[in-house]
Amino acid sequence: MDEILELQTRKRIYDEVCNFPGLHLRELSRQLNESVPLIDYHLNFLEKHGIVTAINDGQFKRYYPRDPVGSGIKTDTLSAEEKRMVALLRQKIPLQIILFLLKNGSAQHKDMLPMMNVSASTLSHHLNKLVRRGIVTKTESGKERGYRLANETQMARLLLHYQPPPGTIVDSFIEIWEELRQ
Repeated sequence: MDEILELQTRKRIYDEVCNFPGLHLRELSRQLNESVPLIDYHLNFLEKHGIVTAINDGQFKRYYPRDPVGSGIKTDTLSAEEKRMVALLRQKIPLQIILFLLKNGSAQHKDMLPMMNVSASTLSHHLNKLVRRGIVTKTESGKERGYRLANETQMARLLLHYQPPPGTIVDSFIEIWEELRQ
């Protein structure tokens, strides 16, 4: 195992996947300031040797670490459900929605819209995606319909443990992030 990670570039890629699971090829390339073909080559090598695993989320092939180096067990560190959740935390609008709901408990579409800086239909699309994946649930109180996180505790734990990479958090949500960390 040690010889697989002897190469500095490969070790940097592995460390980035460990620190920020769920990143895709181009995002890893941007974060490490390396070429896409170089990152792709090393990711394929790490995947072939069972050091990382990849899941296609329908848009991107996202990379996740296996058990810690040296364990020899080679089982995934995240469950399939957690991988789906972490993949959503790597997307700007879903992350903003999740952080907003963590801060506010529940909210209506009209309450979230001004904070998201997207069209109403785009927000609806992402809310529906989060509902389909079981991350967000719809709530009803009389004529009022809203949204809340299905499992706030699990989502907060994932956010704290698998924080978004630098430069991906929108400034207006940094304060929410800091509140979660306390």
